[in-house]
Amino acid sequence: MSAQRKLSSIGGGQKTHQFVDDSNRFEELMRLGHSDVQIRVVKYGEESSGRRPLVILNSIDFPMPPSEQFCDRMWRARFRVVFIERPGFGTSTPLPGVLLQSETIRNGAASMAEAAILQEVFRRLALEDFVLLGMGSANSVCYRLAMICPMVALAIFSNAVFNQNILDVFRPNWFQAMLRQTIQSRAGLQIASFGVKYRLRRNPEGFYGQVLQKSAGDLGYLQNNLADFERGAELFQGIEAQTIEYDLNMSLKPDSLLKDGLFETTNAVAFSGLETTDHWKSQLNQEAKRLSIDVEYAPNGDLYAPYASPEFLLKVITDRLNRLGAAQSG
Repeated sequence: MSAQRKLSSIGGGQKTHQFVDDSNRFEELMRLGHSDVQIRVVKYGEESSGRRPLVILNSIDFPMPPSEQFCDRMWRARFRVVFIERPGFGTSTPLPGVLLQSETIRNGAASMAEAAILQEVFRRLALEDFVLLGMGSANSVCYRLAMICPMVALAIFSNAVFNQNILDVFRPNWFQAMLRQTIQSRAGLQIASFGVKYRLRRNPEGFYGQVLQKSAGDLGYLQNNLADFERGAELFQGIEAQTIEYDLNMSLKPDSLLKDGLFETTNAVAFSGLETTDHWKSQLNQEAKRLSIDVEYAPNGDLYAPYASPEFLLKVITDRLNRLGAAQSG
C-alpha cells in the first residue's frame, strides 16, 4: 500500500489521513469540532471490517502505536487496533496550562479533563463496545474512562502503578534518580526532563535498552521495532515539562480515586509481565486485592508485556469478554 494523504471534514474541522508505512497502519490528526484541539489517531485496517476495536492509550515513555506484527495478530483474531496519542504526547495538543497546576493534578481534575477529551474522540470515531488497553502512565486516565465511558466493554490496565511504592524497582540507577527528581520539585523536573531528552536525542536505542534491561521480552520487542522507538524518542522531545510533571505525578504519587474496592463492579483487569521484580509483583498483588481487581501475568515482557506477549493478551481479552457475555445473557 503506497503512502498517500487526503483531507476530509470531521465535526466542523479537518483531519489528515496518512499511511504510516507500507502496511495497513495509517494515521489522522483529528481536530475536535471548531476548537484548536487536535489528537493523533493511528488505526490498523479498514473501519468497515466489523472487528471489535482494541483502543490503546500510550505511556509517557513510548508515544507510539504497537508494531504492525502486533496489529496484524489482533486483526486475525477479529480485533482492530486503534491507537490514540494522548494530549501533549508528541503531535496531540497539550491540555491547557490552567489544568496542569499542582492542585488540579493532585485532585484528579486534569485526568478527568483528559478523559473527557478522549471520550469525545471515541464518540467521533464511532467506537462502541471496545477493549481499552492503558499502557503504563496512561492508566490514571484509563481508570476514569472505565468508570464514566459506557462504550468500554473491558479495560486492561497494563503496568498500572495504582498507589504502590515502587520507585526502587526502576533501573538503571540514573533513571530511577531522574524519576525521583521529577516528582520532588519543579527544578528537579526541569533537570530530569532535560536529561531524558538529551539521552534520547543522542542514543535512543541505548536509552531504551538500559530502561528495559530486566526483561528479555521487552528487549526483543525493542530490537524488532527500532524505527518505532527512534520515532518515539523524536516525539518525546516535544513533550512539555508541565505534561511530564502531570503524567508522572499521577502515576507515581497516590491517586485519590483509588479507594478500597473501586473496581469491584467494573469489567477490568490489571496486566503485567513475569519478567519484572518480585517487589513489583508483591506490591501490585497487594494493591489489586485492595481495589478488587484481578491480575494477569504475561509470560514475556515487563513495561511492554502486552506487545511482547500478544497471544496471552488475546487469551485474557477473550476470557474476560466471554465471561461478560455469559453474565449478561444469564
